[in-house]
Amino acid sequence: MNHEIELKLRLNTSELPLLEKALANNQYISEPTLKLLNRYFDTPQMGLSRGGAALRIRQQGTVEFKDGIATGVITDARIIQTLKTRGTSSAGLHQRMEWDWPLTEVKLDLSLIQNSEAQSHLSPSLALETIAPLFTTDFQRKVWMYQQGETLIELVLDQGEVSTDEHRIDLLELELELKQGQPEVLFHVAEQLASQCPVLMSDISKAERGYGLLARSAHYVDIKKDWVGKIPNFDEQQDVINCFKTFFSFQLSSFQRSLEYVIWDSLQDQNDHATSQIVLLQNLLSLFAYIDCLPDTQLLQRQLRQASEAPLELSRLWGQLSLACGHWLFKLSNDDATFEMSENEKMSMRLHVEQLNNELLPKGIRS
Repeated sequence: MNHEIELKLRLNTSELPLLEKALANNQYISEPTLKLLNRYFDTPQMGLSRGGAALRIRQQGTVEFKDGIATGVITDARIIQTLKTRGTSSAGLHQRMEWDWPLTEVKLDLSLIQNSEAQSHLSPSLALETIAPLFTTDFQRKVWMYQQGETLIELVLDQGEVSTDEHRIDLLELELELKQGQPEVLFHVAEQLASQCPVLMSDISKAERGYGLLARSAHYVDIKKDWVGKIPNFDEQQDVINCFKTFFSFQLSSFQRSLEYVIWDSLQDQNDHATSQIVLLQNLLSLFAYIDCLPDTQLLQRQLRQASEAPLELSRLWGQLSLACGHWLFKLSNDDATFEMSENEKMSMRLHVEQLNNELLPKGIRS
């Protein structure tokens, strides 16, 4: 079993030369390019997805090049069955458990799950015998390694497509996965890249994009087309820091997804929502302005003010803002200070939660 910690960045094809130029720096060591074809499986009731898990079979091989051009020859071919279970996502970092099993043919082997500890992480009511293939991801992966002291990070640039029998979408994203060392270095590397190329921090997985495509089909009407992020419950007994972290994390994720919908899915009805989310993030920061655990709070407030006046399009400003928010939240998450919430703060938070409900409920963001 592996424990993944990664940060994902999304970008446009037109910005690809800028990113590859940034990665040509000698601090990034290029690795062989890979070809990957993944088939994702689930039950007819989407039992795996509903339980926060993803099951796939991956065919992987190394792409051979001659004079800088791919020859079409794939070597070192491997077949791997992988199960990923529900993890956590905070401050833009994703952590989850993953099990890999080598296969000799492209055929699902459920006994590998049933005879391992992975089984205990799935619902007892899950009907494994009904699992069938649903969608695929097909892409080329360029790989770089980055090392700073004891910290080792793998950067993978995936370009290709996600497809079902009826629909397809392009795929282009950069993942930074921590192999060893300190997670905060993920933000340092991502921020360095974001200063040279417009990117946006994203928490939408390839599997989630596949399920989103399935939701367009009449055969899968029960799959929800939009992300459903339930507004956190406001616990008045919670200390100030943990209350703030809970709501800032939720609002940051909601804002990022709305911005992705506007930029890549042309969902113009999310324009107002993304803009209002910036205001709500500013309000939350102002509400707890006296928290002086971090020296860069005022800088983050200035960045939010600048962003509120900028057009909703992929730019360095938005990428740097999303990473600044994530990095700021990550640092706060490592602060163990506690403060009791005053009655005035409780009243202000109740009003803030009411604002969130008024903003999100009409747009179907909450279940």
